[in-house]
Amino acid sequence: MREMHTRILVAISLIPLAIFALTYGGVPLMIAFFSVASMGSYEYLKMMRNKGIQIGYHWIGLSSLSYILLLAFPEFESLVLWAILLIGLLEALAGWSGEHSIPKLFAALFGLVYTAVLPAFTVRIGLQYPQEKILLALILMIWIVDSIAYFVGMKFGKNRNITAVSPRKSAEGFIAGVFAPWVIAIILSVFYPQVLPLGHLLIIAFAAGVFGQLGDLVESMLKRYCNVKDSSNLIPGHGGILDRTDSVLLAGSFVYCALEFLLKVR
Repeated sequence: MREMHTRILVAISLIPLAIFALTYGGVPLMIAFFSVASMGSYEYLKMMRNKGIQIGYHWIGLSSLSYILLLAFPEFESLVLWAILLIGLLEALAGWSGEHSIPKLFAALFGLVYTAVLPAFTVRIGLQYPQEKILLALILMIWIVDSIAYFVGMKFGKNRNITAVSPRKSAEGFIAGVFAPWVIAIILSVFYPQVLPLGHLLIIAFAAGVFGQLGDLVESMLKRYCNVKDSSNLIPGHGGILDRTDSVLLAGSFVYCALEFLLKVR
């Protein structure tokens, strides 16, 4: 009961800040996700070190720098990503050890993509579509999906163990989480068509229902591999920052890529 009170108090404190950053956009939004990139990178590094993969602490700085560069110079995105790859390769060659260099290289590169590239892509939604509040709508949809999937799973979940990385997740809860946002999107398009264009609503619904839940499973996979319960204890009662943003990072980066694709094929 005490832990539940802590969770509620922390949520009450943080949710208004999150809503402000998502609604206002711009610098507050970039700062909010910079904390995800920097602290998330630290959490990821600590998890990997718990598994025995000794990624250097300088990768936290590289992650933060990459996040900034991807937002400040989106036209040089390919160059930034190529430079990251080069740094990783040079580090692996310079410190070669037969057993550890390749796993450490791949873990470091994946960690940077996970904690810098995905947050940067997610923030670009708010920066490039400031009037439509797509990112705010996506995160609200993810919160709704999480709640529906949880309660349906608790009430009707009989088919569990649908994935080894999260044995408690039920097929019923997952399916409810997939279809619930589509119902919400259709209702909004019929009764409140001024909220967002139908195409954007459908992209958000698909991202929240599928990629939001996959993001949660990816984080569960990382924690299970590293033998930890939470990514950290940074947020009392809620675990780490990656525990709170895993769904948003994968779903948000998908939405950004989908919008960019649609923009280019028009």
